[in-house]
Amino acid sequence: MDAQRVDLILIGARGKVGAAFRQLLARQQLALLAEVNLDLRLLAAFDRRGFAFDAIGLAPGSLEGAMYARAGADVERLIEFVATRAGVPTIAVDCTASDEIADLYPQLFDKGIGVVAANKRANARTLAFYHGLQRSAREHGVPYRYETTVGSAIPLLGPLRDLRLRGERVESLQGVLSGSLSYILHRMHEGCPFSAAVVEARDLGYTEPDVMEDLRAIDLSRKLLVLAREAGFSMEVDDMRVELLGDLQIDVDDVVPALQLLDDGWRIRVEAALARGERWVAVAEATPDAARIGLHSLPAHSPFAQLAPGQNLIEIRTELQDRMPLRVSGPGAGVEITAAGVLSDAVSAAMHWPSRH
Repeated sequence: MDAQRVDLILIGARGKVGAAFRQLLARQQLALLAEVNLDLRLLAAFDRRGFAFDAIGLAPGSLEGAMYARAGADVERLIEFVATRAGVPTIAVDCTASDEIADLYPQLFDKGIGVVAANKRANARTLAFYHGLQRSAREHGVPYRYETTVGSAIPLLGPLRDLRLRGERVESLQGVLSGSLSYILHRMHEGCPFSAAVVEARDLGYTEPDVMEDLRAIDLSRKLLVLAREAGFSMEVDDMRVELLGDLQIDVDDVVPALQLLDDGWRIRVEAALARGERWVAVAEATPDAARIGLHSLPAHSPFAQLAPGQNLIEIRTELQDRMPLRVSGPGAGVEITAAGVLSDAVSAAMHWPSRH
């Protein structure tokens, strides 16, 4: 039997996650062909500056030499090429954090192109936009997967969606959803200054490109919003309350000197918590009616306070699982783990292409 060919368009090809995804794809292409008869090819790749295309397939591991300066119409021509080509399913893999790319999703669906996203921005817009994307993907018979937008490679959104589809009402969600804040707070409890812990998290690839999106809980708010919507909660951005690291009105390119001014205050708070036998934890919570993000000083024996640096833990309470909530845990940040989750989504989308059944 001929292998099932599925083409990929990689967006954000030279970013940290995009580059890690390419290397992983290069290592796995032959295994996917041998084990599941899936011929997963890199048709095109682009970012803000560069573009590459090969109808036969690009070599993911050595893409740099194939990239040329991106012209204004390259992306539009690529989308039209895919739309007029019959017989080869195509998936756009979004490894950016770009609103501009999220704007493309409706057009991609309309042209018969599926989407696998590590980009949270599309699903964290208005509830109407979120529902519109789901509906458009269904109507055009293309996959739309975004498991890594919450919890990195932790299988969280799929199981949560399955609970809802089998008629089990989700009553509440609570947990540590930010791998970056989890890492920063853990290091602070080990004696690391606040500003130094932020720099470490950034250098490890745990934060967003703009670290202030983590510290102001903007990224965490997007995650909680997506999670709540997947649980069936009709949640808007304005329904969320955020009380986190205090007033961080820092608007400079180099945030480190400004963060260093907060080191002493945080050292005092952390030492006081440890003296009480507690630890500071960034907790996100949602019910059908409201959502909240805040810092809590929890007993050291709390499951949320015992997490390893960068780890996530989510408690899901349903009408059937209330006394003993469902818990899902694992690494919630990091370039390699995110890239692995994106590839997993891409493989699953390719093997279960909706319009092929």
